[in-house]
Amino acid sequence: MSDTLTLGTFLLLVPLVMVVAGAYASVGLGGGTGYLAILSLCGMSAAAMTPTVLLLNIVVTGAALLRFGLAGRLNWRLILPFLLPAMPAAFLGGFITADRKIFFALLAATLAIAAIAMFRAAPNAQEQEKDPGRLRLFLIGIPAGLVIGFLSGFLGIGGGVFLGPLILFLGLAGPKQMAAMNSVLVLALSGIGLAAHGIRGGIELSIVLPLAGAALIGGLCGATLAEKKISCCMLQRVFAVVILVAAVKATYDAIS
Repeated sequence: MSDTLTLGTFLLLVPLVMVVAGAYASVGLGGGTGYLAILSLCGMSAAAMTPTVLLLNIVVTGAALLRFGLAGRLNWRLILPFLLPAMPAAFLGGFITADRKIFFALLAATLAIAAIAMFRAAPNAQEQEKDPGRLRLFLIGIPAGLVIGFLSGFLGIGGGVFLGPLILFLGLAGPKQMAAMNSVLVLALSGIGLAAHGIRGGIELSIVLPLAGAALIGGLCGATLAEKKISCCMLQRVFAVVILVAAVKATYDAIS
């Protein structure tokens, strides 16, 4: 057990990670914002937090991707125009250092507006039966992917909070397809973020392995509920709430 975490704290941490993983996996996100909050409250060292969160992101989005993929929700033709430019941009963004407060302030405002718009549009949410045209996809996907990737690498977040609202706003996919796209993007960008930042000996296996197991179970449960039990309307509302939580976290980061 880590010197910074007592056994009692760790036993509380495991179910919390499972709950966060389930909630975020239902909309294809990794849960990085949630993990950062609970790990910092539980007293994990700063050096161990970033690689731990990135690894948990990978586990959860991998579980969600498996579930949504098995359900046939993943459309590679739709995600690749966003994903391919986002990956090198995220790697570059991971090396940029600058004052982040203004970025977090803008991020908070953008996410809050997106959350309100998604919540209001939720009653009309439905899965898209027809793919958008190839030209439209590339005209939107390439510049959007570059911006999403760079911001993800720079801010240290998975990118799904940017991609999901954009996909829903433009009507490129429904909430369940959007969740599958988020899973692919966050999985890829979390892996790149881990490579860009480097593990640097910060991983504590005695902590990470049980947390990864909890995240895997929570992620599979959350994605299964989203696919089998939750309507498109409710799923979009869940995503709006998750985005609003991310906006609150960005506000805190901007003023702290």
